Amino acid sequence: MEKLQRGQVVMINSEKYIVDNMIEFKEGEWVWQEYEVKKQSNNKYANYQHYWLTIELDENNQKQYFLYTTYGRSIYYTNTQFKDNGKNYELYESGTAIVNSYFGPTDVDPHEKCQYYDYISEDKEEILSVEIWSDGTEYTKGKKIKDYQIQIVDEIDNEYLKNNKKLSGRLIGFISILGIILFFLPFISAIIPRIFVNKSIDKYLSENTSKYTYVTSVTNNSNNKKAKVYRANTKTLDETIKDIIDGVPEGITEVIDDDSTTEQDGYALETENEYAYIYMNEDEKIYIQISEKEFVNSSGTTYHSSHNTHYHRSYSRRSRSSLYYNYASSARQSSINSRSYSGGGTSSGK
Repeated sequence: MEKLQRGQVVMINSEKYIVDNMIEFKEGEWVWQEYEVKKQSNNKYANYQHYWLTIELDENNQKQYFLYTTYGRSIYYTNTQFKDNGKNYELYESGTAIVNSYFGPTDVDPHEKCQYYDYISEDKEEILSVEIWSDGTEYTKGKKIKDYQIQIVDEIDNEYLKNNKKLSGRLIGFISILGIILFFLPFISAIIPRIFVNKSIDKYLSENTSKYTYVTSVTNNSNNKKAKVYRANTKTLDETIKDIIDGVPEGITEVIDDDSTTEQDGYALETENEYAYIYMNEDEKIYIQISEKEFVNSSGTTYHSSHNTHYHRSYSRRSRSSLYYNYASSARQSSINSRSYSGGGTSSGK
């Protein structure tokens, strides 16, 4: 199956999309590609909207297309079926794939593993997908694209490539490093960027004393784990959440909002090992309680006891905030693109 190129134009429902990067997955003899494609956006925070286009061959050797967007809820992949917006979905594919190849500014490593679970709707027109990577879990929703709805154009958008000159870090390294260490380049280019990228919310808060002030610590008596409490000098929850995301763009793996109709329940940000609960108290001051994830159980409490219920519910119900998760995804990709060495999946999977 012929692969698309970076900068190539794809028309879907008469709208122009541009290929930005690709990850090719392999599982046994099965090989498929996932392309991150971008569409011009009117959003003041981002020039493009991010989508993921999958191309694979079905059992009749016919091309099958699905276009994915980020999905605003967590999917409990231990279930074999569930309902979403009145539609029934059933688990039809799951497994562990490896990264076979890639191009463009992606966030994957060669041979990196991804565990996936795909749920298909009864009408076979939609897929809800879970991708579990070493640095986080991603949830996406895909819609089937009919042959007549998609056109692969034999055209490269050179203006886009001119304004987005980002190569894979390993390719840059391969060209620039002396031949005597070529064998070690994949390891060097994978390790170096991660060494200097902060992925800890606690570290960001403690180092930015002009914005955040340490207040106290809270102990969970059931396991003696401690949580630190900081007071933010920002004025709104929105400003605080975006500032932390911008400060730790490659560390945020999940953004949780227990009730999207109110801000009284607060928000939660997760990294691989941390859980940060951000809320406004009755005195209209904003607090961040940051801890290891082990702290957050039925005995874990907040600095202000009136928020205990919201705190526990945000962790147990795990309802994703689409607004801030999309903001975090854009911040993450921008941070990756800004580095001269791009490591590896938004794993830019789907």
